[in-house]
Amino acid sequence: MNEREIKIVETALQLFSHYGVKKTTMSEIATAAGVARQTLYNAYDCKEQLIYDAVEHHVRKSARLISKECSELDDLGARLDVAFRHLSAKPCEMMLQMPHGEEILQIVEGIDKNKKRNIVRICNQAIGSVLEPFRDRLALGSVDFDDLCEFIRMSFDQIRTKTEEKEQIDRSYAPLRKLLENSVQA
Repeated sequence: MNEREIKIVETALQLFSHYGVKKTTMSEIATAAGVARQTLYNAYDCKEQLIYDAVEHHVRKSARLISKECSELDDLGARLDVAFRHLSAKPCEMMLQMPHGEEILQIVEGIDKNKKRNIVRICNQAIGSVLEPFRDRLALGSVDFDDLCEFIRMSFDQIRTKTEEKEQIDRSYAPLRKLLENSVQA
């Protein structure tokens, strides 16, 4: 995404979270983002596309931050904490603060399957990069490494979407972290 597209999707997400998707017009998004309405329509034909691009942008940004922050960490627990913070805790806290977060989540749930797969792929790769230094020491038995990454991502997703209170976030994550730490062989 170029800078203008990033500005548009971030602005749209702010407006959607504050006023709701249904009540926010494309004209309001264009004005707030500082682009012509026709420019917005040339890039995005609907609000759902704006939401998808905003989610994908944030997931890609999170994956880059995870990679950067984990590059100096040797401890599995600390690396998992970084991934959890960027893929689950921060988005969850953000959604809990949004007056219209539920409406946005409903639209995200209805996104095209191929687009969802793309977001899942990015998240799974980020989690795989977190686990990679421990790959040979993880006691996986017959569990495939990619399936483990998928399981962790799904766990993060459940915590992010099902948590109703901020205090519940870390409590829900702690057992998963401990299980993974305990599966690393010396």
